[in-house]
Amino acid sequence: MGPVPASEIKYGLFHLPHAPSVKIAYSFYDAPQSNLPVVMLSNSLSSNFKTLWKEFVEHFRDSYSIILYDQRFHGESPLADGFDYYGKGLTFEELADDAAAVLDHLGIARIHAFVGLSMGATTAVVFKARHSARVGKIVAAGSGLKSASPGSEDVFAPRIKIATEGPDGMANLAPLTLARWFPGDPGKKFLDDHPIRREEFLTMLRDATPEGFVACIRALQNFDLTPSFDTIKQRGESKDVLLVAGAMDGPLPDANTSMAKLSDANLAIIEESGHIVTVQKAAEFNKLVDKFIA
Repeated sequence: MGPVPASEIKYGLFHLPHAPSVKIAYSFYDAPQSNLPVVMLSNSLSSNFKTLWKEFVEHFRDSYSIILYDQRFHGESPLADGFDYYGKGLTFEELADDAAAVLDHLGIARIHAFVGLSMGATTAVVFKARHSARVGKIVAAGSGLKSASPGSEDVFAPRIKIATEGPDGMANLAPLTLARWFPGDPGKKFLDDHPIRREEFLTMLRDATPEGFVACIRALQNFDLTPSFDTIKQRGESKDVLLVAGAMDGPLPDANTSMAKLSDANLAIIEESGHIVTVQKAAEFNKLVDKFIA
């Protein structure tokens, strides 16, 4: 496939109605008069839509219209005056409502599917619970069930310390994040075999802002998807959910297995993959999504 024709891509930046000082950047791959079903994609922490979803868009763009957007203070969604990045930060309820606002802005009442990675996966589950009438199926790749309990180790604290230590904080954090996202020999092999993607990811991570990083970490430090899964289950919509985890993604395979039992959702564990299953195992991930949302 060649590049997507410019006539089929709509870019934009708009103010959130529920947070007027905040702007959200989006891109809408939509062939004119195509009437294709719409899929929305939601990013991981420290990422942007231009880098993260290349393999997905390449695979699905002829079958679906695709909405991509950058979460608050990530990618091309700029910082906002007066926002409490380092204190209150954000919640997943806010992030899910931001996604709904993107649909409002585009005049789209309902999407066929919502696909999220990591932080975007958590957003997808909360979106399904809060805005069920606006989405059919969701794919949540790389989410946990809840944040760490009080008194347990905060895995984000050392990352915040690095990110906020001087002007090179995010650049110093970038290689550490990349190693965590693509762990072990399979991850190293993928990055060695795909040097252009490796450099794109490192650039993306270096360019992320510490403000956006910390604001979204506040959501990750204070969430519990149990009520959302309960709501989805009570509506009889559990089979509209596919949970995905890379087998090498730390505790997340076990966590997603437990989440599937709790929620009656569908589950897929992708072997020899770390956190960024959408890229490291793009063919397998896209095949799963293809079948699930068909």
